[in-house]
Amino acid sequence: MRKGVVFVDTNIILDWLGKREPFFKYAEELFLKAENKEIEVLISTMSYITTEYIIRKQLGKEKTRQALSGIRMISSVCSSGGKEIDLALVSDMKDFEDSFQYYTALNNSANIIITRNPKDFVDSKVPIMSAEEYIKLSQKD
Repeated sequence: MRKGVVFVDTNIILDWLGKREPFFKYAEELFLKAENKEIEVLISTMSYITTEYIIRKQLGKEKTRQALSGIRMISSVCSSGGKEIDLALVSDMKDFEDSFQYYTALNNSANIIITRNPKDFVDSKVPIMSAEEYIKLSQKD
């Protein structure tokens, strides 16, 4: 698989930092690919905020900030704002947050959206994969 620009949904970040089984292994491998500069990982500002809120309860403030700083070093923060909000507000997608993530990925030229909830991204103009699917596909190339 050629070097991709992948948009990583919040649930994948939570799988990695929260060591959520059985998803942890593939989330970790995905971020390792980013660290090794095999892929470019895009993350929305909203994902940072949501992740901090959820993971802080598990890891505490200091470890959470360190973990997010580590992610920040190996990923790019997506530009998003009014345009993505407006698109999400009129979207046919059921979940507003997923719609916002989708339009953020689309407007930042992501080649693939990595999520654990592909059913939430019906009619996507970009391929939707789980971290496991992406890692297994990239191992074939």
